[in-house]
Amino acid sequence: MFSSSGHPSSRPPVDVRDDDDLHQTQIQRSVRDYLDEPADIGRAVGNHTRELFVSCEPAEALQQQLEFLRPSYIVLHDIASRGARRMLHAVAAAAGQPVERLHVRRQSYGTTLAGIDHVDCPGSQGRRVRLYSTDIDADSPTRAALTRVLLSRATLAVVLVGDLPPHALGDALQPLRELLFHPQWQCRHLQLMPLAAGSHAAMTGLIAGLGLGSGLDCRLSTPVSRPAEAWTLLGERWNQIEHARRPDGTGVLLSPFPPASASSAPQPMPPTGADRPALAAQATPMERFVLELHALSGVQAACVFDIATSRVIAHAGSVARGPDLARRGSLLLAAGNSTRRQLQIPGQADEVLVMGGTEALGVRTLLSQPGLAMHLVYSPTRTSWMQLRPRLMALDAALPRAPVI
Repeated sequence: MFSSSGHPSSRPPVDVRDDDDLHQTQIQRSVRDYLDEPADIGRAVGNHTRELFVSCEPAEALQQQLEFLRPSYIVLHDIASRGARRMLHAVAAAAGQPVERLHVRRQSYGTTLAGIDHVDCPGSQGRRVRLYSTDIDADSPTRAALTRVLLSRATLAVVLVGDLPPHALGDALQPLRELLFHPQWQCRHLQLMPLAAGSHAAMTGLIAGLGLGSGLDCRLSTPVSRPAEAWTLLGERWNQIEHARRPDGTGVLLSPFPPASASSAPQPMPPTGADRPALAAQATPMERFVLELHALSGVQAACVFDIATSRVIAHAGSVARGPDLARRGSLLLAAGNSTRRQLQIPGQADEVLVMGGTEALGVRTLLSQPGLAMHLVYSPTRTSWMQLRPRLMALDAALPRAPVI
């Protein structure tokens, strides 16, 4: 088993049942089982998941792992946007690769402390380039510390900047500016990608002073609106870095998005600022409703479905498929109703919550649309159902009273 220092632990493996994720941690028979696997952070346990058990703070453990393994990787970071996670999933879909998750857990207890998503992107010579997102499922202090570690040791840090007014950009970039002068900062290549033309114009005057005195190669790209555009710019920058680092041609180069079918074509980058009303204006009332649900803080995916048939009415988000949310939502409501009947409690189940781990589920029937319900995936470290419920009720009440099918 890998310890938090990144070296194989000499201690025998411990059988740990993780109630948060409803699965049993896999047991390795010996240290050799761990060493037979290519060096990586944590241990693969199946279902595109890795586990790293730590006895110290997650950020300290991750830094120890990165210092020991010294990997080259790219990290996506958001400022006033929600693009990093969606771009990660779009790249994974286009490249035909799974989104993998590293679970950082407390040693001996198995408690999940953080969940970090990444994709291993195919590169030249049959090798891969890892792409991380700082959209991390953890409490706020842990997320901030892990973000600092991922950014500071990246080969290339890519910052997606949402639509901000010029007077707010300086304040929004200040935390990043402070990170550049942190004693642990080692990243030498920073690419800022504005998601709106207004941000690009305002950032032109700020970019020169952002990394001044840090020795950082800081560049500003043209505005991007789709993952394919962002990936092309990101790939070009990465390839330039690899050519400079390895002029003998041994660097791992990235290719543009492969051709995608109509059903799997990358979707636009998440709308920000003035772009969101334009997108919503083209959608049906139910599609606008789901977009509003997905825009709520902490919500990772939203689906409206027909309770009787499990048919998807509208869906947003990439962490869970619409048909899966619809089918499971119907089953959860059916289980709630069955339980009430067996306990001889009158009435129907109109809300079901499934808590545990870094992602929670909430199913709620729509009062304005009889026969329909919503199913949300959300991060309990960022929001709570008690905080979400008033917003859900208000959005539900604003829907047209007639069913929208």
